[in-house]
Amino acid sequence: TDTVCLTSYRPHGLTHLFDSTTIWQACRATSAATTFFDPIAIGPYGEEFVDGALGANNPVYALWTQAQRVWGDDRLRASLRCLVSIGTGVPAQRAVRDDVLGIRATLTSLATETEKTAEQFRRDKADLDNEGRYYRFNVSHGLEDVGLAESTKQREIAAATGKYVASQDVFRQMKACASGLARNQC
Repeated sequence: TDTVCLTSYRPHGLTHLFDSTTIWQACRATSAATTFFDPIAIGPYGEEFVDGALGANNPVYALWTQAQRVWGDDRLRASLRCLVSIGTGVPAQRAVRDDVLGIRATLTSLATETEKTAEQFRRDKADLDNEGRYYRFNVSHGLEDVGLAESTKQREIAAATGKYVASQDVFRQMKACASGLARNQC
């Protein structure tokens, strides 16, 4: 029920997970969509994890809060070199229906939103964005109708992603991010 960030640094209070979780287990836990996969048991106590689809689809604030607990706000802001957030595609805008199924769909979309969270984080941490220390990559068009279960749409996914990456603004942003990573500045 609580969001857990599986990190590359030792967080307060979750050292047993830090000491025992492998990279593949962390990846599997973050992609364990409950409608497709069973939870995964991790750590010496066999704690079960599923993805954060409801309430933590974009865990950037949970990550930031956890990092603040480790380093404190001033030290975190001063020493953070790069924070990269990767989305799964901007969802389509849909009209709200007032029947039961429409209300359910609206509540689900509110619980799983990622873009409002990303934009709010960008505003709250504008200094990181302005200084080239925060990057958000998310395909803006072409994936609106590709659902989680539609892995057969690889051509559509590749085409939309290729078009997104080829745009001048995204290319410039990716180049700046890669350059910073290569210089170990981000």
